[in-house]
Amino acid sequence: MRVITWNCNLKFKEKFELIDSYGPDICFIQECEKLKSDFFPNYKYFWTGRNENKGLGVLTKKNDFFVDETHNKDLINFLPIRSDDLKLLGVWSFNHRASKFGSEVSGNTIDAINFYKDWFGDNDERCIVAGDFNNSIIWDKKGNDNNFNNIDGHLVDLGFVSNYHKLKDEGFGKESYATFFHTKKESKKYHIDYIYSKNLNPLELKVGSYTDWISYSDHSPLIAELIMS
Repeated sequence: MRVITWNCNLKFKEKFELIDSYGPDICFIQECEKLKSDFFPNYKYFWTGRNENKGLGVLTKKNDFFVDETHNKDLINFLPIRSDDLKLLGVWSFNHRASKFGSEVSGNTIDAINFYKDWFGDNDERCIVAGDFNNSIIWDKKGNDNNFNNIDGHLVDLGFVSNYHKLKDEGFGKESYATFFHTKKESKKYHIDYIYSKNLNPLELKVGSYTDWISYSDHSPLIAELIMS
């Protein structure tokens, strides 16, 4: 099973073929527009957001996926999708920026993980949590519940593993491959996009290169190969 996450930096329908050329089974797309569920050939398209031009989308090649009834729209840009044998949580973390939508909402990944932790189910459930977390352990500050180290710890406790860090054998904050280039400058590089999986064996993971992707977005995609365990 091939899984991709990519922050497309708007106008995804004009960039869809870039992603489709990799033949993914599941795609997590951030900063994409709201479109009909059958807009893309051979895929089912799910979307959530507060801005119809810039939200969170998930594409699935199989038609048996659906948005779970647990979907909490007060958690900005987190989308729970499931089929009979797989659960997906799409992520585009707004973090503190979600406060502009009101005091009752949250854009923090840690809040989404805590809300959906029971939904992820028991030890046998197959799950993927993936997207643009807008977070890195290098930015952690004492006393912040939404620190990345805390987010990763909660996911690990639930049985998840970061595909990149498992396969590359690198520590958080010490990644050799960046996924985000601030102001599109190669010198301002960070690793803030992740694919976590539970009861799925990661076989391979690639990160799109700066050269290949910078003309389309300030993010490069993560492309993972997973098999059912």
